[in-house]
Amino acid sequence: MTALSTLPDRIFAWIFLTFRNRMGGKAHAGPSVTPLYVPSLLQPDTDYEAESTRYGNRYRAAFLINFSLGFVAVVLALIPLSGLIPEHELHAYAGLLTLSELVCISIILLIHWYGRESERDASFASRLLKRIGLRRINQGWRGQWATMRLAAEQVRYADLMLGFPGGKLTVNAPLGEAGQENLKIAKHLAELSAKCPDAPKDASYNTRYRRYFAELIASQRAYHKGNAQRYHHIHHRLHRIADTCFYLTLLACLGHFVWHHPFLSVLAAGLPALAAACHGILASGEFAKLAEQSEEMSESLKALERQVDSRAPDAGDGLRQQVTTFYDLVIREALGWHITLSDKDVQVA
Repeated sequence: MTALSTLPDRIFAWIFLTFRNRMGGKAHAGPSVTPLYVPSLLQPDTDYEAESTRYGNRYRAAFLINFSLGFVAVVLALIPLSGLIPEHELHAYAGLLTLSELVCISIILLIHWYGRESERDASFASRLLKRIGLRRINQGWRGQWATMRLAAEQVRYADLMLGFPGGKLTVNAPLGEAGQENLKIAKHLAELSAKCPDAPKDASYNTRYRRYFAELIASQRAYHKGNAQRYHHIHHRLHRIADTCFYLTLLACLGHFVWHHPFLSVLAAGLPALAAACHGILASGEFAKLAEQSEEMSESLKALERQVDSRAPDAGDGLRQQVTTFYDLVIREALGWHITLSDKDVQVA
């Protein structure tokens, strides 16, 4: 199954990518990397990259949808209470407003039930929901995303480790805090790796390998530098929107002294709800922390990049140490990101 094989997954992807591109800006294209092997040495049955993308889009779109619909539900409830619609016309719109609010709340609850962590399976509410037909709830989108992304990182750099000139490199990846599922996947990948042949060690291959390694570092450094900028932009823009909402709320409250209109009541109550939605998205996305992690990663890769000589003729202990350092960096970065979001779940609002 591909990352965008179903309509819901295409919708989730569109929502998250639109939000990220509008709020954070377009991605910065890094330098290209010439593949070391075509096809790759390691080809597991599961496409961990596609699964990571799928669950990542689901989780991130989920909190965007839920907080946004929570705001919309508040506004829909305010309209009839504020007097914005004249009382003699309200009966014509009341049913539509109530139905719209019910749809918003229902979507929020469905996303919450389906996306929350699987530990909820044992609860009375989960057993009841499954009895009435919602059998695929508690899919653990955040946990699945973290698991698949950590596995995808191991596969992405498998050629670097398995293709080391003259013999495969092995590193005890720091997966102790990643959970049993990640340890199981790592064991499976290690078994596949053991079946791969050793790479050649002639001068021509050594040169190609060093160039590949240098390109990988440059590509990852550019990615993390751009990633940090995007997440910083998202963080600051959401804060700016929330701050603006409170200033406008103040103006709406003051406006009541000179202009008595129901629309001001909607603004005075609705704008704080929008600000709260922005802060909910900020708390769920942890954009500031992820930006900081990417900045630190970019600096570490920059320091490593200065040590690598892509023109050296042989693959000595220096290159071996540099490769294992790089692999340790990328795995620890993915694990750190995994831990940062470990206490997050798909919230109701």
